[in-house]
Amino acid sequence: MNAYRIQIKFYLESGEDVAPETWFRVFNTWIPETTDEVLVDVADYSHVHHGPVTLLVGHEANYSIDRTDGKAGLLYDRKQPSEGGFEDRLASAFASALKACRKLERDSILAGAAKFRTDEVLIALNDRLLAPNSEETHAAVQADLHRVLGKLYGGADIAIRRDPDPRHRYTLNVDTGSRENVADLMRHLNGYC
Repeated sequence: MNAYRIQIKFYLESGEDVAPETWFRVFNTWIPETTDEVLVDVADYSHVHHGPVTLLVGHEANYSIDRTDGKAGLLYDRKQPSEGGFEDRLASAFASALKACRKLERDSILAGAAKFRTDEVLIALNDRLLAPNSEETHAAVQADLHRVLGKLYGGADIAIRRDPDPRHRYTLNVDTGSRENVADLMRHLNGYC
């Protein structure tokens, strides 16, 4: 699988009532503070129904507080190729999304208002050419997906749902039943990617 445009979304447990202006302020502090990637701009999309609330645009990836599926969460959207095979790219996307969630949970402007759930995660391949929503794509990612999810969730029972409609992007809703926090999941991936 050559796809690299991977999206990971962790949902908010608390913080859905944080004002869009606050998310905007928080993401603006990331631009000068971030040294391991190039972050460029912040945009307010809170006027869009079931869309992003605030978008942090980067060269390698975008980060947003997103409500596209009707639930608020942090959406990590990888835009540039990264090293390794699909398993490595998926693990790296998870690591980046979790790092951003942890950064938001610890942010002084938010003062503890944001907390992320780990029992549900959305994974999407945002590339209809390299990863159409088909049985072939689904079969091609299974082994790598299960290895990464197994490492991330320590062998917990995982339920994966996919909408097979070929008009939609390849998207998986993963339910894990996990009650671990973001920092725990980060430790599970430590050294993996």
